[in-house]
Amino acid sequence: MTASRPVPAARITPSESMPDVAVRALDAMAPDGAEVVRQLLAVGERRAVELQQLQQITAALSRTLDEDTILDEVARGTLRALGGTGALVAVTGEGGLQTRRHLGTEGERPLLPFRADEGALAGSLPGGGPRLFTREREDEAAAIAQTMGTVPGIEALLVVPMVQGHTLLGVIVAYADDRHAFDAETREFLVTVAISAGTALRNARLYAESERERRQSDAMAEVARAAGESLRVTEVQRLIMRHAMALLRADGACVAVRDGEYLLIESALGIAAVLAGVVVPVHGSLSGRVVRTGEAYTSNAVHDETEAYRRNLELVDVRRAVIVPLRTARGTIGALSVYNRAEEFRSGDVRILQRLADQVAVAIVNSRLFTDIQEATREWSSTFDAIGVGMAVVNDEGRVLRCNVRARQLAGIDSPVGLMGRPLYQALLGTDAPADADPVRVAIDDGTRGRARLRSGDGKRTFDVQAVPHQDGGAVVTFDEITG
Repeated sequence: MTASRPVPAARITPSESMPDVAVRALDAMAPDGAEVVRQLLAVGERRAVELQQLQQITAALSRTLDEDTILDEVARGTLRALGGTGALVAVTGEGGLQTRRHLGTEGERPLLPFRADEGALAGSLPGGGPRLFTREREDEAAAIAQTMGTVPGIEALLVVPMVQGHTLLGVIVAYADDRHAFDAETREFLVTVAISAGTALRNARLYAESERERRQSDAMAEVARAAGESLRVTEVQRLIMRHAMALLRADGACVAVRDGEYLLIESALGIAAVLAGVVVPVHGSLSGRVVRTGEAYTSNAVHDETEAYRRNLELVDVRRAVIVPLRTARGTIGALSVYNRAEEFRSGDVRILQRLADQVAVAIVNSRLFTDIQEATREWSSTFDAIGVGMAVVNDEGRVLRCNVRARQLAGIDSPVGLMGRPLYQALLGTDAPADADPVRVAIDDGTRGRARLRSGDGKRTFDVQAVPHQDGGAVVTFDEITG
């Protein structure tokens, strides 16, 4: 029996970890085994680092419902964890993919225009899986160049979609100057990040949508209340324009009302404030087109529009605009416009603005009706006061509800309200109603015309009094002094 060779005792120094000690011990016994352990330890350390980085990214994403913050965390976390030369994040919108973050080792980089049917993105998004492109293959090199444009030195490109269910929310793109930078474990790591990012983006968009709906509801409630209660149409217009600018994130707004073949800009805010009081033609302007057709119009290149009113463009640099009609039961009476913002106007903006425009139209119609009523009331009052005999409207008890100037003169009362609420006979004759031949009671009780000559309580004055029934109750009484 052969005695086993003694294994030297491993001495542990203060700077060594237990894995280092184990490797040194194995190295003394079996060099091949020590190498395997080293590889396993390296994999374990890498996994631990990746797990820590993934936890950091996931924790950062779970702390916010702001989309910009989420995209910033994804881009920075990707660049930090993968160790490439750049990372970018693009999200889907009404216009397709839009780059929102692009970082390099030196910091922010220019945003890139993306098309999902070109370059490395073509054919890689519908499946929802990661795609790695390197310059080893000619077709992949062309896809890299077409996708990344003028970004130099890219040898490897990794594209990972952010998907929720069957909905593509965006893509994470990482690139490096080493074509071997992204191995299978790297791709698996970025897929996990994309899953977390997709969930965070979905939650952020749901929250943002609920907030937009809440702000719209609050704005509409305030606007509807103002339109129904206020008869100062200019104040209502300015309130609605402020809400329109806030909800659509626009730089200016104005309200134009039709007057024959022209539109008068009655109110304007923001960059459009200088347009207040300006007149534009119905034929030869975008607002006029909306008024003529009764349909909303959106343009994200106003200077290219042949119908744009050039004189206004000299006053205000309008690049983007949404214009909606002010519609009433009798037709379109004007237009509400908002101007300019960083991103393009979309169909959803038209719906919001049209709801506000409907309230503007209500306010204008109410104001016009009130003005008409005021004018009719003034005319009626002028005519009523110009009548040469005393006239009063009395209720069923014979108390005065309204009267003209002559009635106050005959009763000897100077105050415009001195007769209101008083019994007519007491005010005019100084006595109660006559026991018989009372024309007011005849009109009220019998519903026929009554007439009589009545003397004042002191017997010095005589009045010819006539009364006819009023359609709403009471009577209309006319009287004049006939003392001879």
